[in-house]
Amino acid sequence: MNTGFIDWTENTLNFYIYEKQAGEYHLTDSFSFPVEGDPDPETLRSLPSAGCDNICLSIPLNLLTLREQTFPFSDKDKIRETIPFELEGILLGNISDYVIDHIIVESYETGSRVLAVCMEKSKLKKIIDMFSSADLEPKLITSLDSRLCEGKSDVLLEAPISDPAIRTEAARQELSDPAINLRRNELAYMGDVMKFVERLRLTAVLVLILMIVLAANFTLSFTSQKKEYKLLSDEIQGVFRQVFPEDKKIIDADRQFKGNMNLLLKKKSALGGVPVLDIMKEIALQGNNNVTLHEFNADGKNIIIKGTANSFEDVEALENNIAPLFKEIKVTDSEATADKKINFTIVMKEKTA
Repeated sequence: MNTGFIDWTENTLNFYIYEKQAGEYHLTDSFSFPVEGDPDPETLRSLPSAGCDNICLSIPLNLLTLREQTFPFSDKDKIRETIPFELEGILLGNISDYVIDHIIVESYETGSRVLAVCMEKSKLKKIIDMFSSADLEPKLITSLDSRLCEGKSDVLLEAPISDPAIRTEAARQELSDPAINLRRNELAYMGDVMKFVERLRLTAVLVLILMIVLAANFTLSFTSQKKEYKLLSDEIQGVFRQVFPEDKKIIDADRQFKGNMNLLLKKKSALGGVPVLDIMKEIALQGNNNVTLHEFNADGKNIIIKGTANSFEDVEALENNIAPLFKEIKVTDSEATADKKINFTIVMKEKTA
């Protein structure tokens, strides 16, 4: 990941490119452009910032208001909270019109000496807008000269250090541990938040697209399954009508089919145990020309035969002949007819193995 550092001095605009490796920043390239006053947009757009993920800016001392203050403590956070009250009446205008940071120059047992670095918010916003218009919005706004002088007012009066090696090293240190950062409060850098919001928005759009695709896929699948269900339902009803044509009204083909099948199975079980043809064959083999059979019934429990014989002896002979083949043989009804024939009924049971 590359970071571009813009070192803006009174006469020169330096641009340093650092690459971060293993947590350390390493200078990979540097460029210099002469300037008079504020950099013009064309110069800013000519900076080789392509490939730089972050931009940091150092502004010249002549744009800053510097005040030295002493505090009876040396805690940095406590100084930051207190310093606006100490500067009230010292700075021109309202203290709320300034962005304020500080450098601790010296700490001792009874307190500390501090250099307050101040800048009007309107002026700072103008600088931010100027660089942002060239796609160079600075994430950090600092001052290399304030770092190089270590906040000492007597050193600040001397000419700024212009040695490129010293300034590039100071810029590298600023990237790791800034001495000051004027992008605070309402002028704080929001680029990372905006990038996060953009990523979140992109994620939301992708999720929405995914939901639409899934919904469309579900709708197509549901429609296809609905059509398939209708075809299968029509096919089942067609088969049902072929098997059970007497059922004209079909409400639930599956349930009606099972009901009819159960009824058929019950009928089958009622007749399945009675081999009718075999029984009739056995009785016929007992051949008696004096006996004529004209009715045969079987209900799954009893076998009933009815017929006509020439005499009671013929009925008794038939009973004796079939006795080895069946059990519980009873002649339940026998009577003489007008033509002197004997009508009879025999009830018996089939022998089981």
